[in-house]
Amino acid sequence: MSLRDLSRSTPLRLAGVFALTIVLLTGGVFAFVYEVTTEARVAQLKKVFSDEAETAAASDDARLRRALSLRLTRDFRRLDYVALFDSSGRILFGNLERKPDIPVDGRTHYLPGFRPADEAEPEPTLMVARARPNGDVIVLGRSLANVEMLRSLFNQTLAYAILPVAAGALALGFFFSRRTAARIHEIDDAIAEIVNGDLRARLPIRSGFEELDGVIASVNEMLDEIERLMGQLAAVGDNIAHDLRAPLVNVRAILDQALVEAPKGAALRQPVQTALRQLDRAMTTIDALLRVSAIEGERRRSAFAEMDLAEICGELFDFFEPLAKAKGVELTLAKGGAIIRRGDPDLMREAIANLIDNALKFTPRGGSVKIAATAEEGLARVEVCDNGRGVPAAEAHDIFRRFARAENGADLPGAGLGLSIAETIARLHGMELVVADNAPGARFTLAERVPAAEERR
Repeated sequence: MSLRDLSRSTPLRLAGVFALTIVLLTGGVFAFVYEVTTEARVAQLKKVFSDEAETAAASDDARLRRALSLRLTRDFRRLDYVALFDSSGRILFGNLERKPDIPVDGRTHYLPGFRPADEAEPEPTLMVARARPNGDVIVLGRSLANVEMLRSLFNQTLAYAILPVAAGALALGFFFSRRTAARIHEIDDAIAEIVNGDLRARLPIRSGFEELDGVIASVNEMLDEIERLMGQLAAVGDNIAHDLRAPLVNVRAILDQALVEAPKGAALRQPVQTALRQLDRAMTTIDALLRVSAIEGERRRSAFAEMDLAEICGELFDFFEPLAKAKGVELTLAKGGAIIRRGDPDLMREAIANLIDNALKFTPRGGSVKIAATAEEGLARVEVCDNGRGVPAAEAHDIFRRFARAENGADLPGAGLGLSIAETIARLHGMELVVADNAPGARFTLAERVPAAEERR
């Protein structure tokens, strides 16, 4: 299976969805844990600042200044802000140049872009302001720059951690997708053989897919039973045909002898001749039925070899051209280069001959029949077109059944088995036989389902 086909496969898409889900869930869990932890830490700091501000506001001047100095001394990372302002807003002590614009209510407030000095960069900060009994205002604060830095570091770490997880999930999904796609491709190939009429083909069973293998085993058992029943049905038809042929041959021989011995002008000569023609028609039908059964039963793939479809069409053109001239029908051949395929040349010759014979039969004097063998985009096509009676649209899907004949051809001789034989041979070769309106007339197309190069893979 090509990478292009694999990239479009459902298992790989599911693997991608699985990998994306893992990434989102992993990132979501880490982000949730981080946010909850951060919020808890900020809430703790808010309560601590509120309590410290309340304690500081109640202290005397000497104790307050010692506490504030000690706080600044211990602040090695320069994250804390402490200041004492008089009632007019003038700084008395601390590391703030001016009083922050927050309510003096003893509650901690979040400032997303606080500047401790004019030249300083804005940073998120927690601030609390509380009034002292003498009118002074104590301000305490803590920069959250380290929290933001930790958030940025967390995001980078999460990105770097998730990439290997996603790559691993995709690689694992790709491996299992390729394995699953290959298995499905094998099953699809086996089904295609069965659809083409080879009821002896079976779906492959492998270990490691217990559930799927159980279903396949049941399907194979069903195919065994279908093959057995079809074999019995075919055997009944073959036996009837064989049993009928022997007495029909004997009756024909008796009538033929009676016709030879009957005197000229005898009244029975005409009925005997009519009976002989009907016997010949019945024996032709029996031979055709046995022919279809032989093709369907033997599958004749052992006789497959290299064949040139264009050359076969050329041979049949030479064979049918005298018959077409005698009937007054123009027979033409559009032949290009060689179209080499594997198949049974004799069977393919028989299928195309049935199409040409059918076209000549339904084309009146003065009409034309065209044979064409082409290969477009790797797909071989053999077309037989005529401008005769055509096939009614309502009967286009029924004319390939055994004994089926179009209503507009009921007056012509035939058993209605030629197209059935051609369609059986087409399926044996992995081809499809279809009919279309040629306006006027009919166009029968024998076409490959898949390119030959792809089929060899």
